[in-house]
Amino acid sequence: MIKEIEIQYQKIIEHFPNAETIENKISHIKIGLIKGIMLEIDYSKYPKKPKVKLIKSGTVYKKLNNDITSLKNWKIIKTKSILNVINEIIYILEDLQSNTVKIKRDLLEGFLALCRAHHPKEFLGILEMDKNVFSEFILPPGAITSRNSGVFFPSRIPINRYYQGTIHSHPSGNVFPSLQDLNSVFKGNRFHFIVGFPYSINHIKCFDKNGTELQFKVIN
Repeated sequence: MIKEIEIQYQKIIEHFPNAETIENKISHIKIGLIKGIMLEIDYSKYPKKPKVKLIKSGTVYKKLNNDITSLKNWKIIKTKSILNVINEIIYILEDLQSNTVKIKRDLLEGFLALCRAHHPKEFLGILEMDKNVFSEFILPPGAITSRNSGVFFPSRIPINRYYQGTIHSHPSGNVFPSLQDLNSVFKGNRFHFIVGFPYSINHIKCFDKNGTELQFKVIN
């Protein structure tokens, strides 16, 4: 195990010469990342799953063990490189720093088809985010929609930390949030898409929970 830890450490310092050991242990290191954020990773029990957290201004900024795909799927019998974990964390952080929201094309196309089928009623979905990309949506149980509004009940939605946004249609063609949207649908989630009639990719806007418009990118 000690030899494996040494191999992992050598790979890390080859790519990140600024890496520093903690308490002189090569299995416990910190690396300066972006905008004052320090990555701390403890792989002293390798090949068991490492412990990872982000430090900012001397305090824990975020624990990442449940947010990184390579950590969630970690199995001792199929051990992964610590370097790959670090690179995935950097990728996600860089993505978060850019103010662009990413959403899968097939998700949008599927939702647009449902909007056309339900027109002239509004249609609403809860968006699921994976690796900082919206890739799936679910239909909220018990949602009530009409020509002018859509309401759902958060208490009926299963708890899932991947549910990070909403998407709903405006049959009127207006792609900006109404006061009712801001006071209901927009509450409790980070990102919100509004799809306007005639329900094409060119009639979509994205907003934060306060109604500020955000840039978004459709990816394949």
